[in-house]
Amino acid sequence: MALLIIDIQQDFSNIDPSSSDYKHTTSFPRMIANTRKLVSAVRASRNSGKGGELVFTYLEAQTTDSRDVSFDYKLSGSLSNLPNPTSPAKFIDGMAPVAGEDICLPKTSCSVFQSTNLDYILRNLGTEQLVVCGQLTDQCVESAVRDAADLGYLVTVVEDACGANSESDHEKGLYGMKGFARKVTTEQVLGELNVDCNEDWTLTLDEPEKIDESHARTNAKSFSIPLASSFVFDKVNGYQTAIMRSLQAAGVKFLRYTAVDAYNTIRCKTVPITHVMSSPHTMNSAVSIAEVCFAGLPTHADALVTSSNLSARNVLTLEPDFSSLRVLPYAPKTAMIMCTAHNQITRELSPLCTRGLLKRVLHEAKESMNLEFSVGIELEFMLFHWGNDGYVPVDNSTFANSTTLNAQEDFISTLYDQLEKQDIAVQLIHAESAPGQLEFVLTHTNNVLQLADDMLLARETITACAKHHGMKALFLPKTSETQAGNGLHVHFSFHDVSNSQDNSFSGPTPSGMSSKGEAFIEGILEHLPALLSFSIPTNNSFRRMGPGCWTGHEVGWSVEDKEVPVRVCVDLVSRKVTNVEYKLADATANIYLELAMILSAGLQGIKHQKELRPMLGASDLGAVSVDSMPTSLQASLDILKSDDLLVSILGPELSTAYIAVRESEATTNCKKTIEEEVADALSRA
Repeated sequence: MALLIIDIQQDFSNIDPSSSDYKHTTSFPRMIANTRKLVSAVRASRNSGKGGELVFTYLEAQTTDSRDVSFDYKLSGSLSNLPNPTSPAKFIDGMAPVAGEDICLPKTSCSVFQSTNLDYILRNLGTEQLVVCGQLTDQCVESAVRDAADLGYLVTVVEDACGANSESDHEKGLYGMKGFARKVTTEQVLGELNVDCNEDWTLTLDEPEKIDESHARTNAKSFSIPLASSFVFDKVNGYQTAIMRSLQAAGVKFLRYTAVDAYNTIRCKTVPITHVMSSPHTMNSAVSIAEVCFAGLPTHADALVTSSNLSARNVLTLEPDFSSLRVLPYAPKTAMIMCTAHNQITRELSPLCTRGLLKRVLHEAKESMNLEFSVGIELEFMLFHWGNDGYVPVDNSTFANSTTLNAQEDFISTLYDQLEKQDIAVQLIHAESAPGQLEFVLTHTNNVLQLADDMLLARETITACAKHHGMKALFLPKTSETQAGNGLHVHFSFHDVSNSQDNSFSGPTPSGMSSKGEAFIEGILEHLPALLSFSIPTNNSFRRMGPGCWTGHEVGWSVEDKEVPVRVCVDLVSRKVTNVEYKLADATANIYLELAMILSAGLQGIKHQKELRPMLGASDLGAVSVDSMPTSLQASLDILKSDDLLVSILGPELSTAYIAVRESEATTNCKKTIEEEVADALSRA
């Protein structure tokens, strides 16, 4: 590696203590102090045999009248007469090049690569990584960084060791280097170099600081730079800029930053793409929302539940995941991007962020247990249109009939096209049991987080598409006491990280499952009564549970039995067990939270090698003891309170808020009739 110090010289870096300008009060003092740290660290490394080069480039002409400087400098006025051989450049006290050790390159252009043989020298030195600091951030530093990246160097910009004439110029320069280099602080660099940064290097304006080089050489710790092969070059910001430009060219005007609160309310704010492009900080943290909106508000109103222990005082920023970005076909001037919620000050992931929680659970499964999951979703909904008695189901058909498919072909075709445009894979479409009811099966995928995003996007698309066709789509779990309800069944399997083609859920046991598969199911069953407060989290949800409802009403499992809550599925061709279906779930649940909690329960079963209980209805096993299932949301929440595993996965903040708000909803809605619930849902659809 080499540290490139750009234009820090007395001629252009002097600090005026009487000035109140940003340049003199903040930018240059910080730049000089931090560059001194970097110079001392690299020298200490070099002297200890660890390597590292110092390259000083500075403004100095080859002729006394500066006739050899660039045309740009001649036009600039202030740079038309540079230091020269008769009046050479002078360096800041304590930061001058060491003759015979450091490399000195006088330059006469903005980019050091244009008017010196720097590239030739770096290649002779075998340099792969170039760490850059100096001035001005938006001019000579930016030019050098972009050229270095194009020449194939791995570039690191030390943002607090760069200086500019104004804060906006500094930010503009950093923004211009996105995609060409990673941006770090001095402390981060010294941390990577294993250098202690605790000494006081504050620059005083009264008297230039003197550095005892021998002290620095003796006391600085040795360091090591990551090998080029292991160096992760951060080009994400450059890709993001390219995406924004492409969206603009396609006629997209708005970017919708989206998050889902703990109770499945989609919350979003829209930023014009022109604003995203114009502000360096907008792209990665464009909007903020009070943390109470993530876990302190019920679904029916913006009314704070005080027992949630949340308030509007703390604000969270929405940081976008660009892999989730989709253009909305039903609103083609808008793109939607899913976000995680972060502390506004520290930028740490908020414990209230359910999308972040699912990411953490998946990461832990991969890192600690060497498992990756594959998940599929069956999404059910009902179509209503305006009739003589108000909104009524579009038909009175039955399961797997052709009536709904024929009558709603235009809607189904439009919906399929719009899902396909968003890269949401559909495996199967059929009519369900209730009047006007359809089921769309989203294809199994190893990208569980994306599938959760896809489900939310599918739900939004279904709602918009139904409106376009003069209908309303209802995902309400139960719309009639005498008819089937809307579920959202989830299928799980898993594989070893080293072999994504191997379904580790299947195995040689009598059940057709692996021992891990059996333990996974037992983990879910042990926590099932509490899990219901996440997967069927409303009073209306519990109306859908009971004998004859094809959801299961006892804690247990079976093979290909649709009257149990946990159903083991068998492939129609191979006749081998492939996955397990969790049936007691519906679209009122926060999909991220639901998946995180079910997976956590199953992983706990694998971790402790739980033995799977006998399946329900096995005649050769005699009477099988069956655990009772809660029959109301409040009963499930009461069980959750004493479920140490699930509460610990949630954490103290989210568990307190979630239980408080769900209890508030259970109390508020307990006296509503099913007709009132349907009317409320239709008014919101």
